[in-house]
Amino acid sequence: MTRPFVAFHFGLVQDVAVLRPLVRLAASSPSTNIHLLVTSKLPELDADGRWMAEIERLGAEIGVTPSIYESAFDCLNLLGPGSGLLIAGSESDARAHSQAHQLFQTVPGRYLTATLQHGLECVGFLHNARHDATAGRAVKFAADIAVSWFDLDRASSVSATEQSKIFVAGPTAMIEPMRRAGDGGNGLPPLICENLHSVRFVNGRMREAFLDTFMDFAARLQMVGERLTLRPHPAGRFTDRKGVVLPDNVEVSRDPLYDMDLGAVSYVISAPSTILFDFALVGVPAATWVDGNGHVDARNFAGLPQVASVDDWWRFHWAARWERRALVDAQEGFVTRQAIPGNVRERYEELLAMASS
Repeated sequence: MTRPFVAFHFGLVQDVAVLRPLVRLAASSPSTNIHLLVTSKLPELDADGRWMAEIERLGAEIGVTPSIYESAFDCLNLLGPGSGLLIAGSESDARAHSQAHQLFQTVPGRYLTATLQHGLECVGFLHNARHDATAGRAVKFAADIAVSWFDLDRASSVSATEQSKIFVAGPTAMIEPMRRAGDGGNGLPPLICENLHSVRFVNGRMREAFLDTFMDFAARLQMVGERLTLRPHPAGRFTDRKGVVLPDNVEVSRDPLYDMDLGAVSYVISAPSTILFDFALVGVPAATWVDGNGHVDARNFAGLPQVASVDDWWRFHWAARWERRALVDAQEGFVTRQAIPGNVRERYEELLAMASS
């Protein structure tokens, strides 16, 4: 008799970090029959092959060879007969999710399908103003289950037709224990996260404002003999693609977040992005960049300090040294207000168990 399977669908480079902890959890049960399904479109999005290599690495860790498929028909052939659970790192009727969406519309009823909220802000779960403008306010999932970080009081962008699909589990990053940062930080470099591909940046002037501020800030740090680290967004890689020439005191980090010691930075500054939540969660001071004209919608990050001008960045730089404990204590409220379940691992174990139910 064919064992029920759990299959994981990778359609975007962001899916790798989102699915990795859940794949590892599924693999911790030796009786689980696992598939790693990769759309043929993903290598086109992965210019240097870094994230395909990460999928291969994940497959090697759990003893499963990833499968690249061309069409929904090919994917169904890979899965073969029987039944199981098919989980996508991202799926909705938004254009960027079309591969997973079409597949989920095609699979037979003996497959149970699930999609994950893949960030604090995520199409179909929790929007900012630009998400509403680009994806609309009636996003639909083809998945049977929509796995949310939090309940509908917080997941305010789930459309009425999809609310019955919600299964609250929390971020997959919290499946595995996360080490809290220490109270130090002095002498460690700050991390600046470039998220310039985001739909928030509706025009070049906003990108220029961020880059100009970053360059001015790097120059100030250089004057006092300090360095900083820039992290391009894994999917957008705006500064890489545009060939932005960086100052000598700037190092670039392209490593997956799950390979980084999050406590090894003094603080983080980013345009609104899940990475702010990641660092706040482990006790690293985090500040949200907003533009000086108020065009960046940062309401979902309320409770974190906001910085716009280079003077704001400079003040936060010193506050993260001299008032670190106060900053960390204050941002605990931001983390608490997300109302994420306290038993994230158990919730995902319950989801995986649905493969054989």
